[in-house]
Amino acid sequence: MHLIVQLSNMPDFENKQDMANWIDCNISAILPDIAEFPTEEELRYFNLVDKFMTHTCSRGTANSCLNSEGFCKKHFTENIIRQDTTFCEKGFPQYKRTADKDLRIVPHNKKILMDWNGHANVEFAGSTYIVLYLYKVSFFQSPMSQYTNIFYCSTSIYLKEQKKLK
Repeated sequence: MHLIVQLSNMPDFENKQDMANWIDCNISAILPDIAEFPTEEELRYFNLVDKFMTHTCSRGTANSCLNSEGFCKKHFTENIIRQDTTFCEKGFPQYKRTADKDLRIVPHNKKILMDWNGHANVEFAGSTYIVLYLYKVSFFQSPMSQYTNIFYCSTSIYLKEQKKLK
């Protein structure tokens, strides 16, 4: 399933510092630390991130992400440690990742991950490049998936269901 939502409580995109702070409050690309005596929720969150939100680069299969030069097509080999979220020149966020263990963590929202109990990639898309993403998820079909429905929910919410081929 692909869900694209425009939220009304976001700061102005032109105010990069407020936007970066908003992203850091709502999207995480960090493997949470485990305290000496973690709560049940902290332990469950850590296990969900570790199991479902850790990217593993591979090569040699249809869904491999490493190209012939050894670079990840999903850009995980380009991540660097940074203390704050920033934006590249095209307007894409470069998520806060504070340690080596975070470099392969897929961006996610804690509440959605805890409720979904499975892979739940959450990305910020606030620039005009959202049009390219919408095109990609609307028309790209991998050999492993079949897109079955596109629902138009409102001017700000689009839903696309994805059904795996058997």
